[in-house]
Amino acid sequence: MIALSTAYNIRRHNNPDSLADEIKSFGFPAIELNVEIPASFINKLSGRLKIISVHNYCPKVETVPEGRTIYSPYLMSSEDVEERALALKLTLKSIDVAAGVGATALVIHSGEVVTEFTGRHLARHFNETKGKDGYKEILSNFLKERNKKSAVFLENVVAVLDRVLNYAVKKKIKIGIENRFWANEIPSYKETGIILQKLDSPNLGFWYDVGHAVIAEKQGVVNNRLDFLKAYGKRIVGLHLHDVTDVYDHKAPGTGEVNFSDISVFIRQDTLLVNETHSLSSNDEELKNSTAYLKKCGIV
Repeated sequence: MIALSTAYNIRRHNNPDSLADEIKSFGFPAIELNVEIPASFINKLSGRLKIISVHNYCPKVETVPEGRTIYSPYLMSSEDVEERALALKLTLKSIDVAAGVGATALVIHSGEVVTEFTGRHLARHFNETKGKDGYKEILSNFLKERNKKSAVFLENVVAVLDRVLNYAVKKKIKIGIENRFWANEIPSYKETGIILQKLDSPNLGFWYDVGHAVIAEKQGVVNNRLDFLKAYGKRIVGLHLHDVTDVYDHKAPGTGEVNFSDISVFIRQDTLLVNETHSLSSNDEELKNSTAYLKKCGIV
């Protein structure tokens, strides 16, 4: 079963019933609650559609600090003790939401390594140079800075996740740590292994975002988009499925350049599958067609 992230159409709707009706019209029997779902929608949606996963933070946070986005408003990696405490509090609340609607897992953005030359800077240089004209040197310098500064931020993430995990076990919710879009975000390929080793529990695993892995390969941040799956496939919790063209992701599967058949061999019986197409990147017809395409690729 492939679920649809409510990221696709939440912004179109002012009530949960019309949101659920449209998702059903696209042919999806289940959903992942994304970070834009207000608290008032949750119970209604759980009565209309099966909810297999929830994306942290949910319900939608009321205040997003300046310079942050709704996708990562408060960071587990933060050097600020109060921010880490708030990130923990909101994550525990999201676990309560997941348990309350019968979901299996919570998807988590872990945080970032604060660097002077950020992942956004790296992406801009890659886009401008197409990976040429001195880009390798830029990448090397970025990675050196990231590696030099990463330890304290990773340590903070592990400490917060340890407390999150204790609560998740009680609530019977799996935690999936997602590979991220910006290269300074946590976890990197190596950091994924460190987190999984330090917090060795069946309730903590890896959430593979297809588009993010493809972009990471293009930028040279990982050798191959499948490296995460080859190394950490035994700890996989779920997948975010979306396609990529050039450096643009969150397209409907089947409309870009991703070979989803390569990914299908890593899917286990209990792997959660979520289509994370965004409406700014694809249209309704492309979204509807994507399920049949994914099934042809062995994604079921």
